[in-house]
Amino acid sequence: MSKEYRTFREAIDALIKWTVERLERTPFAAFKFTFPKQYISPFGYLGTLTAIVFLILGVSGAILMFYYTPSIDTAFASVREIQESVPFGFVMRQIHYHASNFMVLLAVFHLYYQYFSGRYKIKNEVLWVTGIILGILTVLEAYTGYNLILNQRAMLAINIGMGLTFSAPVLGPSIAPILMGGGYFDLIVRFYALHVFIIPLLLLLLLTVHIPRALIIDMPMILGVIGAIFVTAGMFPAELGLRFDPTKGSVEVPEWYLTSIYAFLRTGSERFWAGALLPLLFAIFFLIVPFVDKSKKLSWRDRPFFAAMGIASILMIIVTTVWGFYVDFSKLTVFEQLYVEPVIYYSSFGIITLISFFFTYRYLTKPRGRPTPAKPLVLSPRAGTAGVVITLLLVVAFSWLAVLTYLENMPNISMFNMGMSMIMLGLMLHIYRHTASAAAKT
Repeated sequence: MSKEYRTFREAIDALIKWTVERLERTPFAAFKFTFPKQYISPFGYLGTLTAIVFLILGVSGAILMFYYTPSIDTAFASVREIQESVPFGFVMRQIHYHASNFMVLLAVFHLYYQYFSGRYKIKNEVLWVTGIILGILTVLEAYTGYNLILNQRAMLAINIGMGLTFSAPVLGPSIAPILMGGGYFDLIVRFYALHVFIIPLLLLLLLTVHIPRALIIDMPMILGVIGAIFVTAGMFPAELGLRFDPTKGSVEVPEWYLTSIYAFLRTGSERFWAGALLPLLFAIFFLIVPFVDKSKKLSWRDRPFFAAMGIASILMIIVTTVWGFYVDFSKLTVFEQLYVEPVIYYSSFGIITLISFFFTYRYLTKPRGRPTPAKPLVLSPRAGTAGVVITLLLVVAFSWLAVLTYLENMPNISMFNMGMSMIMLGLMLHIYRHTASAAAKT
């Protein structure tokens, strides 16, 4: 490494090359890491971004484990202590909570991008099937995690899970005692074990099969996603809620990724059929797609039937999620406030499917001319330098504001400022590489 380099960029490239060459005898050599020198659409590596967020969850969760107590008597109090008394505890909990939501959201985006682009057709059936299983495990990981606080909202989700498990035919009554134990005292320990060890271990084992050999590490986009987590945490900090009290009833709804199941249950339909079987059929549909869609066409424009099915599934997710949040406070009893009319609810599925097929086929069969290629935005060296300087100043300003607001005991505003600092840093790196790439071509 004694060679002199003309630019800082050459030094960084040499350091990366030197590190990669020394990793030849490790498992990392089986993967090809690409650090793009120009902008690449993030849709192609949403899976990598999901894995990055999973890593953030692992680090933040490990730190929270030092202070969390998995006991029905002290769980809520320990989370409150983390939130209010432990140094940087508020920050760690907010990062962990919002990163879990981002991981679920990124996994959903990753699924639908792969679906509409037909990536499962290129001998990727194993990657596709393991991806679906990973998505289910991701939701279960988030579910077991936010239940550990043992507030009223968490206990609603726990009761839903217990009810669905017990209502499962044949194996349900046998599996439920293993998962739930003899009561809430056992349940919290089992959920803790599932959340911090069993499910993460299954995720890691499946990732060894699911992750492709070519991985794109795009630092501007990674910084943007991490910054978005901080900004979201600053704008919408997760609250403690009310400590669970079985003697007090309250109207609660679970997290957004479970409200669809909650809406099914609120129709009054048979519990297992509505809360487990219908979501299972949804997952089975995606599992069998690679084995049913045998055409060699990749673009969603050339596959109108599966495109329409994908659009219909997205609309169903949105509609059922919104229904899950719906509460009619004009009614007198809790049952009446939460009740969802089944005729309206289930008939909306058929309407959504018909609308999706009608507009999809109408759009795809409409004559289209050749799309006009978009002209890439080219920054002059002066404009690029100005952009780098401005964003660097914003990075410093937001970082300074983050420190000041934290010292003034405003951690949520501090997180917002730190998130904006990361986003500006990612934007600065993007402007720099864009300018450098344009200069290399001229």
